[in-house]
Formats: sequence, structure tokens, C-alpha cells
Amino acid sequence: MRKQWLKAALGLLLPCALHAQEVLPLNDLSYWRPTDQKNWQIAGATTADLLKAESMKALKGSGVLVNLPDEKNRANLLSAAEYGDVDVAFDFMMAKHSNSGFYLQGRYEVQLLDSWGKLHPQYGDCGGIYARRRFNPKEELFEGHAPRLNAAKAPGLWQHMEISFAAPRFDAAGKKIANARILFVRLNGVTVQENVELTGPTGGPISEQEAAKGPFMIQGDHGPVAFRNFSIRERGGAVPTMAPLQYEVIYGKFREVEEFAGMKPALSGSTDKLTWEITGKGDGFVAKYKTTLDVPAAGKYKFITQAGGNSLLSVNGKQIMDKKWTWAGDKREAWAELPAGKVPLELTYYKMDDWMPPMLALWIQAPAGAEGSYHTFSSTLALTPQDPILMDANVNTVFRSFMDFNKNGAFQKRIVHAVQVGSPQKLHYTYDLDNGAMAQIWRGDFLNTSPMWDNRGDGSSRPRGPVLALDDQPVLLSLAALDQNSDQPEAASAFRTLGYDLDDNNLPTFRYSAFGAEVNDQIRVVDAQYVTRKLSFAAAAPSGTTLAWRLAAGNAITEVSKGLYSIDGDNYMIRLPKGLSAEIRQSGDKRILFVKAGPEGLSYDIIW
Repeated sequence: MRKQWLKAALGLLLPCALHAQEVLPLNDLSYWRPTDQKNWQIAGATTADLLKAESMKALKGSGVLVNLPDEKNRANLLSAAEYGDVDVAFDFMMAKHSNSGFYLQGRYEVQLLDSWGKLHPQYGDCGGIYARRRFNPKEELFEGHAPRLNAAKAPGLWQHMEISFAAPRFDAAGKKIANARILFVRLNGVTVQENVELTGPTGGPISEQEAAKGPFMIQGDHGPVAFRNFSIRERGGAVPTMAPLQYEVIYGKFREVEEFAGMKPALSGSTDKLTWEITGKGDGFVAKYKTTLDVPAAGKYKFITQAGGNSLLSVNGKQIMDKKWTWAGDKREAWAELPAGKVPLELTYYKMDDWMPPMLALWIQAPAGAEGSYHTFSSTLALTPQDPILMDANVNTVFRSFMDFNKNGAFQKRIVHAVQVGSPQKLHYTYDLDNGAMAQIWRGDFLNTSPMWDNRGDGSSRPRGPVLALDDQPVLLSLAALDQNSDQPEAASAFRTLGYDLDDNNLPTFRYSAFGAEVNDQIRVVDAQYVTRKLSFAAAAPSGTTLAWRLAAGNAITEVSKGLYSIDGDNYMIRLPKGLSAEIRQSGDKRILFVKAGPEGLSYDIIW
């Protein structure tokens, strides 16, 4: 059985067969090399005690790899397959105070640690690249690389890590001619390492001798840790070749495709590579390109575009990128399943913004990870390198700007009356004055205000760290709304913002009225780890109105212990005061966690 699965696993990982983000099944331990110790096992789920050090429990089932070491069982775990250049991604869960590490080729460690709330992370913190070790004559550590910021979540929550690795290179005689590199490490969606050269193995490797290929190794001798959703891709393969592009140019400033549909082109011709320069102008044009890709092998290909203005892309007769306006520095991505052979491609780029530099670029990534560019170098030169306008929160900071609210990677809306509240504890949040909602929380640095102040600007700012998107809905609602099976704000609430007051520490208390009541909403950061939200009535609601505090909404809400609730598969937690419980009810397509609103108000924690 083990040999059959190993053969299948190795087949999955061949460059010619592997599609992006191929997930390894964790039904048993056969993907890993056998060990005579018993700290590694397969589980259906895991839980970790937020308050108790190195406490983790495994529940029956499959899909989760968990390490539960004891005094006699503390083995590291190595993969049977070996890799060179590789991208690997996985979810992981740390127990409180726990320590582990993920080694590329068994030699280069990316640290996994309970670093929750640490203000100044070091190379030994989560997302760090651990130091090398030498004896001179005593042991000393050198060349560790700390993460750019602390993006770690609380113990007991699932976190996500992506690693892109370039193996060392050797000549025909076996002499190393290029060092290994960590191309990037992303922790919970934020790049914490980028283009780090590794002069040799970090501490605790399987060997100090470097090699072209080697196994993954997970450290199992320090503390409990769990993994799920492994995806592995060896980079390689061939990218499509592109025939010369036939183009047509129409002049004019257009907002929609329908405005220039059917118009006769003012200019037409052919170009070997994609470029906006064939238009002869920096704005006020439409450029249509048609060509054929010669696809070397059937598979799922990734298309990446960068355009300053509006663009849309069709491949093999299917529009894979709808019309969308983008800033010249932003990229878009889409996937397409392509057959081998000749495949048509059409791209339309049109621009009317005279204040923004033109930009047009196209990349295609093969299923096995190789990537090719299909534009001229000069087509990307009009965009000068950005000197970002950054705002730090070295003291408690309250800042007004627009804020784009995104959830699950998708744009939801622009919050136009947003207040960004920054803390020197590096935990910040956005408050939506239009509905009395805490829309999002993020860790790390405060704001990138370049979109607000660079050139003409658009009035918006962006978080500079991993974001926890909440649901941007009013916290106060009537139970009648839940009975109506609706998750939408009620017009009957007559919501009206009353602004906010600042205390002596420059921290706001937000005020608003709804359902005839006046609410005080106070949010405070605690120990650089979580936020406490205190809700109270300044003026009581009319009698006969049954109100509730809406604490969270999600597809799944579970009470993991008394008064502690997991939201959306351990994405974050809600903790109530001792002795208080909440109710969970289906409303629309969401489950709602709520507490009936009494005159005494409510204080609760959002743990992330």
C-alpha cells in the first residue's frame, strides 16, 4: 500500500503532470518516510488551548497531519520525495508556546513558532529563516533573517504559509556555483521574506553537505503543531510561444467597450511583442491585439496582466479577464485550461486617464511553474518606481480616509466614511461610521497612504499587514431581523452616526443612535494580541424593542469551550466574559453569533 501511494505521489509531482496548487491527501502517513517514533499521526481536526502551553488535541478522522511529542517520541518527519526548485504551501496551527520548523531540502529552515503579539520579531520567530550554526570554537549562530513583520495569528487558529525556493546550483564536477535562495515566504497573505540568499544549511539540518535535491523536513522534537492543505509544485516545464500580434488602434477617450465597438481603426499593423507604444500616445486610445499561442502541453495556465487603464483578455474563445480599470502598478491574474496546439488570444487595452502613465504587460505561467513574458521591456518603463507615502502609528493614531473593504480576496465595497485607528502595539482597525461596524483588523505597520496623496490620489489608504476582514455590518440589530432570515441592515433601525470622542490617550469611543437607543462603542488593543470591544447604551432603547449585539457572522461558528467561539474554521475567535454565553442562528446564507442586549451592555474579545 505504501509503495503504491508513494509511486502515485511522485507521479503527481512530475513537472509535466502537476497543476498549480495540487493538494496532497493526508489520509495516512505514506507520503512521509517511516519513523519508529509515534509523535506524528493523521487526524480529522485539532484544537489547541489558548491559555495552556503546548496543549493540543487531535480528533479522529483524516486530512490533518499533527505532531504530539512526548518524552520518548520526538522525531522529525521527512518526505519520501525530494525536490529542487519548488513552491510549497500549507496551513498550520501552533499550540501556545510551541516551536517547529519547515525545512526545504531538509537543510534550510523557515521557522514556525507561537509568535502571537510579539512586537519586534527575530529570526527565530514565525516566518523567520533560522540562523546558520558554526563552532568557533564554541557554538555560535549567524546569518539568521527575521521576518519583515509579525504576521502570526493566535495559537489554536489556522494560519497559512507559502514558500518559493530555488535550489543551489552545481557544475558537472559537483562544485556549487550558486547558493540556494528563498524567493519569498508569505505568512497569512503577507510577504515576510523576499529573495534571501542562503550561503549554507541553517541550524539542525539533515546534512551540512548541500545537494541539488532533498526532502522536506518538519521539526517534531520541540512542540505540538498541525498541518493541512499541503500543495506542492516543482517549477519547470515549457511556456507557450506567441506568434506576432496583429493590432488595431482607435483614438478617443472611452469609458465603456460599447462606445468604440464597430468603430473603424485609425491605425493597424503587426508587432512581435505586446506594447502600448504602437499607439503613439500616452492616453486617449484603444489598442486591440490578436495573436495565436502555441501551447506545448495541455494543462492549466496562469495569465498575469498589468495595465494602466481598462483591459480585458480572452483566451481560446473565452473571456478570462472581464473589463476592469487598474492602476498602472497593479497586476491581475486568471487561469485557463488550455489544450496543446494553437490557441487564439485577444487583448483589448484602452486608456483615457492623462494623469496616469501607460503600462501594458503580459506574463504566462506554465502548469509546472515556468513563466514567460510577452511584452517589450519599454512597455513597462513609463511607470517610474513608486516612492511610497507611508504612515506609521508610533503613538495612538486616528486617521480619516476611504478604505476598500475586501473579503476572501474579493472587493466588496469602498467605505467612504472610514476611520483608521492605529496603535503602537501594531494592531490596527478600520471603523465604518456609516453603520457602526468594525470592518477589519490588521497586524504590523499602519497605512500606505500613497493612493490618497500620490499624484491626484483617490482618497484611499491601504493596510500594511495581514488583514482580518470582519463583516462590516451594524453590531446592533433587532431579533426581528434574524427572524426574517435576513443578514442585511434594517432600514427601520434609523441609524445615525454621532461621531466619536477622544480620550486623554487619543483613543476614540464611537457613538451612534439606532432603534431609538444611543450606543457607545469602545475598542481597545490588549497586550498587542487581541482587541476588546465594549458596547454600552448612553440612552436606552424604547420599550418593546428586543435588541441584540451581533458579534460575528460566518459560514461556520462553533463553541470550542464555554464562552469561546471559533469563526469560519478557526479563522478567528470571539471570547465572552466568564459565565456568559451567546446564541447562534442561521440568517440568510450566514450563521450569526449574537447576545441579547441588556441595559448593562457587553464587553467581548476578538482574538486573531
